[in-house]
Amino acid sequence: MRVTRKVWVLAIALCVALASPALAQQFNWQQAKGTQLRVLLNKHPWQGAIEPHLKEFETLTGIKLIAEVYPEDQFRAKVLVELTSGASSIDVFMSMPAQEGLKYVRAGWLQPVDEFLKNPALTAPDYNWNDFLEKTREAMVIEGKTIGPPIQVENTSLMYRKDVFQKYNVKVPTTLDELEAAAKALNGKAMTDDGQPGYGIVARGKRAAATSQFAAYLHAMGSTWLGPNREPIFNNEDGVKALELYGRLLRLYGPPGSENNHWYEASSIFSQGKAAMYTDANSLFPVIEDAQKSKVVGKVGYAVFPRGPKGQQGATVAAWGLAMPKTSQNQKAAWLFMQWATAKEQVLAVQSEKGVLGARESVWKDPRGMAKVPADLRESLTVGSKVGTPLWNPPVVAVAECRDAIGAAIVVAIQGGDTKAAANKAATDVKRIMLETEKK
Repeated sequence: MRVTRKVWVLAIALCVALASPALAQQFNWQQAKGTQLRVLLNKHPWQGAIEPHLKEFETLTGIKLIAEVYPEDQFRAKVLVELTSGASSIDVFMSMPAQEGLKYVRAGWLQPVDEFLKNPALTAPDYNWNDFLEKTREAMVIEGKTIGPPIQVENTSLMYRKDVFQKYNVKVPTTLDELEAAAKALNGKAMTDDGQPGYGIVARGKRAAATSQFAAYLHAMGSTWLGPNREPIFNNEDGVKALELYGRLLRLYGPPGSENNHWYEASSIFSQGKAAMYTDANSLFPVIEDAQKSKVVGKVGYAVFPRGPKGQQGATVAAWGLAMPKTSQNQKAAWLFMQWATAKEQVLAVQSEKGVLGARESVWKDPRGMAKVPADLRESLTVGSKVGTPLWNPPVVAVAECRDAIGAAIVVAIQGGDTKAAANKAATDVKRIMLETEKK
C-alpha cells in the first residue's frame, strides 16, 4: 500500500510537471492584439535591461508599446501631474509603493491587480505569484490591495572589506553591538592601496536621504515608524537608542561631514577604499564592483544587516514594481504587459544579463540568475528579503516631508546634539504633517 501511494504521488507530480508547459502554451497572449499601450519608465537599471526585450512582447501579443523614459525626478513629476489631472493616458508605470503607494491608493488613482491574478483567462498558469520573495509581495500591497508585481528588490545590508577584516582579525558583525565594536576597532587602520588610514564605517547622513537607511537601525533596535493607531513612535526609547547609535557611528568612526553625504558620496568613499564598512542598499553593488572606477573590486563582502539587542531583524526590503492607473482604457493589455515583464523568463534575462536584483526565488536558484551577482550578496539578499521589513519609509501619504523631518533628527544625532529632543521634535512634525495630509 505504501509503495502504491508513493507511485501515485509521483505520477501526479509528473502529470503536473508535464501539463504546466502545455497549459502555458494554451494561454492566449494574443487576446488584446491590436492594442497600443503607453508605458512610463524611470531611467533605472531595470529599465535599461528590459528595453532590449520589449519587441519580444510585441511579437508575442500583437500589442504595440509606446515606452517613455525619464530621469527619476522628471519621471515622478510627470506621473504625479498626469494622475492628478484625472485624464492620464498612461497604461503602466514603474512605482515604488513605499514611496508613493499610500498617496496614490487613497487618491483612487491605482487599479489593484488582485482580480487579474485570480482570473485564469488573464493570468498564465505558469506565472506563479508565490515565486516572488515573500516580503517583495508584501511590499506591493497597500491597505490590502496589490498594486502590481515587483520588478527589482534591494535590502539595506552590511557591505564590508573582507581584506581589512582579515588583516586585523576582526569578526564580521552580526549584531549592532558588534557593528559598533568593529567600527571602533578598524577606524584609523591602514586600508587604502597606498597604506593610508581609513574610516571604520560610512553611511548616508544627509537628512531625507539618510532616513531610508536609518530605517534598518530603527527596526533592528526594536522600534518602528508608527504605532497601531498611526501615531509616530520612532521617538520611543528604542528609537532614540537607534538614533544615538547611528549618530555615534558616523561622528566617531565615520568621515568628517557625514551629515552632508548622500549615497553618491558614501558609495564613493567606500569604493575608493577609504572605509571598512558601509551600510546601504545592496543594489549599489555594481558601483562598488565597477572595475573602471572602484578600488575595492573583489574585496567586498555582503551580509544581512546586523540584528538588534533582542535579536530583531533590521534588513529593509525596498521594491520597485509596475502599477496601472485606474484611468487606463487598456487594462487587460496593461496586465498582460505587467505579467510578461515579471514572468520568470524576463526576470532571469535582466538578472543574468545586467545583474538587476530580481524578486523571483526560482531565478535566485538558477545558475544563470547568479552569474552577475557575488555569491554572498545572493545569499544575503534572499535571506534579507524573507526576514526584513518593507517599511524602509514611514508608511504615510507625505513621505518626502516626513523623511525630511526625521532626517533633521538624524543630522542632530550625527553632530552630537540633543538626540532625544530632536527625535521628539521630529515626531511632533510628522504628526502635524500627517494631520494636514491624511484627512479623510
